[in-house]
Amino acid sequence: MKKSSEDKNNGQANSDINGRIEYIDQGLRSVDSRIRAIENRLSAKTFEPNNVNISQDKSGNIDQELLEKLDALDEKLKHLEKTTQETKENEIVQIRTQLSMIEGRTLKLENQNKITIGKIKVPIEISGLAATIVMFATGYLIYSDHWNIIRSPYYPIVIGILFGAVVTGKFIMTNRK
Repeated sequence: MKKSSEDKNNGQANSDINGRIEYIDQGLRSVDSRIRAIENRLSAKTFEPNNVNISQDKSGNIDQELLEKLDALDEKLKHLEKTTQETKENEIVQIRTQLSMIEGRTLKLENQNKITIGKIKVPIEISGLAATIVMFATGYLIYSDHWNIIRSPYYPIVIGILFGAVVTGKFIMTNRK
């Protein structure tokens, strides 16, 4: 069951990353198509004056204005590319940070119910261990014919306190940082 929640978190992080990358890619494609359209307009010789008496100076001014506008658009494009690259780098850093946090949480959850014996990590369930102790104690009392202890009201109270302490201990261990 742990693996399915991890898969969901990883899938959610991956879909978020993919969504951001697609958004940036669409923005770049849009800018690219706009620039191509401008280049096509500038390269096409659609400007045909109605009046043939336009002097060379006026057409030179028009060409100069177009060049200035093209230079301005080129500067804006460079700025946009730089901003987009910085945004991508910032998002990658954020994603790496989130992935390292998720990895830390995953390792914490994996090692939560394990004790280390030498170099070996052994999984242990505290409530199962408490239940085993209670069962052995009850079995010993039955074997040694101490029914009066089992029938007394104190025996189930002690068992209840033991299980309550185990649950409280697990809760504290789970929620500590």
